[in-house]
Amino acid sequence: MPTEDEFVTSAITFLGEIGADAADVHADTDLFAAEVLDSLGTRMTSSVLAHSTPAFGVTLDDGGTGAPPAVAPLAPGPSDAPSDAVFIGYTSGSTGDPKAIVFTHERLYEGTLGNASASKRLRGGPVRRIARSMRMSGSGVINLHHTWGAVLGATVVVLPELTVSTARDYWARIEAHGIDQTFLVPQLVELVNRFAADRDPAVDAPLCLTGSAPLSPRTQARFQRRFGTPLYNAYGLSETSSAAFFGHRGPDGLATNSIGVPERVTARLRDASGAVVDGVGVGVGEIELSGAQVFTGYYRNTAATAESLVDGWLRTGDIGRRDEEGDYHLVGRSKDAVMKGSYAIYLSEVEEAASAHPQILEAAALALRLADSTEDIGCLVRLVDGGDVSADDVLAHLREALGAQRAPCRVVLTDEPLPRGEQDKLERPSVVARWDALPGVPRSLAGSWQDDGAGRR
Repeated sequence: MPTEDEFVTSAITFLGEIGADAADVHADTDLFAAEVLDSLGTRMTSSVLAHSTPAFGVTLDDGGTGAPPAVAPLAPGPSDAPSDAVFIGYTSGSTGDPKAIVFTHERLYEGTLGNASASKRLRGGPVRRIARSMRMSGSGVINLHHTWGAVLGATVVVLPELTVSTARDYWARIEAHGIDQTFLVPQLVELVNRFAADRDPAVDAPLCLTGSAPLSPRTQARFQRRFGTPLYNAYGLSETSSAAFFGHRGPDGLATNSIGVPERVTARLRDASGAVVDGVGVGVGEIELSGAQVFTGYYRNTAATAESLVDGWLRTGDIGRRDEEGDYHLVGRSKDAVMKGSYAIYLSEVEEAASAHPQILEAAALALRLADSTEDIGCLVRLVDGGDVSADDVLAHLREALGAQRAPCRVVLTDEPLPRGEQDKLERPSVVARWDALPGVPRSLAGSWQDDGAGRR
């Protein structure tokens, strides 16, 4: 596990590169699962270097020796990045090939202004100390901590990386450092829910936000019930420089699962027919965003830009619902929808239902292409330490929670951590690679599945 010194070194190195008037490029092979690192991680790193053509590389992994970052010259190519570029961030590629986004000072500042105003509004006062408990894995972690703190005038306190082994003392560290604000992705919220000691109710709670991946209402409710403080469901993309929505407070003073209304961008919905759902009333469709913090295109990728930006509106790929009050709710990722018979099922629905089981630590669902060109769902499940349920038990749980027609056709238990990338998002291509590598459990299925006693139908 990285030490606090290694966390601080990564932040200082990044800030030093900015000070040297250089646009930083992030390429982190640790984002990939070990079994696919050589085939996928190395290929991604090579493609990032070939695409971005940096002048030199900085390696932060010292193998625990305490050595300073290693700097190596590379073969630079022509740079057509804007003169005010801060860094070039690559999307995680969780649903496809990673794409490059140039973060300029202007757009990064515009996005962080929204972060700062949301902090002050939700906390009801100034924020002076922000906790970072995540590894420095890319632009998202930087924007959700360091640039946020810079615009707020707050100190960023780098805490040990939040893991199963460090989660117990999470609140003690928060209290010891006088933390005013935290941001944890849902997977880390679940770690705190399961393994952290109780928070001292006599100590004021920090402003707690989450985002970067779908937040289960169950996970949110458990956090708020256990620790007695709101957990706000923020939403944004790399393409919006930072978060664009910051959640919604309910009449009971706790946060709802809604992402609320946009802070400094304009939002709208486009339905399945391609029509814009006008007004602020009820509607369902793909969320589209525009505003000063929205990017102007992918770096050196005109085809992807044309697909994602239409008349100045960013097509997020996320399906949302707008309620009577004008608040937005995330429904699912358009690319993660599986048509199982006449049902459209989002992979996040399956993962949320699986994670509700007390013996399941994490789950990853994936689409299965059947012999007759129809689709079904498979699910990789990792149990908590000491968990003793079978794949059949998990399958029965999912059928009860989702219904037989919406549940996966196969569940496979795994002892290995599921592949996760930047901000602990599931790396879906790596999940597919993990499934494909399982002996006797192909991604493409044939036949009529009969129960064979191994959790398969």
